[in-house]
Amino acid sequence: MGKRDMPNESLQPFLDHLVVEKGASARTVEAYRRDVTFFLETARQLGVLGGGEGRDGWSGLAGQRDPVRTHLALLRRVGRSRATVDRHLASIRSFYRFLKLTGIIDTVPDNLVWGRGGRERKLPHDLNERLLEDLLALLDPATARGRRDRAMLELIYGLGLRLAELVGLDLAAVDLPGDRITVLGKGSRERVLPLLGCAAEALVEHLEAKLEPAVWRDFRAGVVPPAVGRQPVFEGRPGRRIARRTVQARVQRYAEQLAGLRGVSPHTLRHSFASHLLDGGAGIRIVQELLGHRNLSTTQIYTHLSRAQVRDAFLRAHPRARGTRGKGDSDEDEVDDRARRAARRQGGNGQ
Repeated sequence: MGKRDMPNESLQPFLDHLVVEKGASARTVEAYRRDVTFFLETARQLGVLGGGEGRDGWSGLAGQRDPVRTHLALLRRVGRSRATVDRHLASIRSFYRFLKLTGIIDTVPDNLVWGRGGRERKLPHDLNERLLEDLLALLDPATARGRRDRAMLELIYGLGLRLAELVGLDLAAVDLPGDRITVLGKGSRERVLPLLGCAAEALVEHLEAKLEPAVWRDFRAGVVPPAVGRQPVFEGRPGRRIARRTVQARVQRYAEQLAGLRGVSPHTLRHSFASHLLDGGAGIRIVQELLGHRNLSTTQIYTHLSRAQVRDAFLRAHPRARGTRGKGDSDEDEVDDRARRAARRQGGNGQ
């Protein structure tokens, strides 16, 4: 076990702060614990902590730029990705804020105030609408697995669910009379999403076959006893919540079966949801709300546009985009103009 993986009891107040004040998930807390433990080891090797643990040692971090700079340089030197370096920087920033909030330090290093991790934001690829239609058509609604898988994929693509949100769904989260579903996102933040169209149809087919007839009648009417509400929407083995890796494997299998596509994941479907909404004219703030992004900058990575879209928008919007032709000229006129210019060039070449 490496030092960064060893329990550090002195960090517990900081970890409790993340849960209580920030609403951090267990996975986020564990990642921050590892990152900060690793950073403190770097600081200790630099002699900044003076060998102390907890408040006494951490007070030596006040205003010190070297520990942060050295630690980030170490991560880059060992080949860590920019995204990993950026996450470490976020963990360290959060730790320093906690130290200042609790009075352990009074000065934060300026390279934490202004520094940036330089994260390289990779744009996930998406699937076009035709390919997604074909993908969903592969699922056989005549079988229990086919109905389950179709409902899962329709919810991811139709509602933009994260993988963790999908597998964490309980029956109590589904409100069929109200046409809505409540999901628990990052930081334990709830959001209510419309349950309509193909996603609703697929989920109804799945649940109607999954639940006992009497339970289904009550459930469809909105009557959900606590014992029923605690059941998972999607199961792997009977009575057991489906595993993330199972969902990932099913999505990949269908993509390979359809078109030999590799690297297709549930997040690919979520990304396609966002891209197709934006392409269809949805506002970015609406997409941000549906995706559950806290920051708009996170949503903006989905606003990529094809060159054709950019060109068409430019031609429609800018008064000088079509040159000196009159505003009433049609596309047919433009074709005629091009033909006349080509004829003149050919005539000139023949002289």
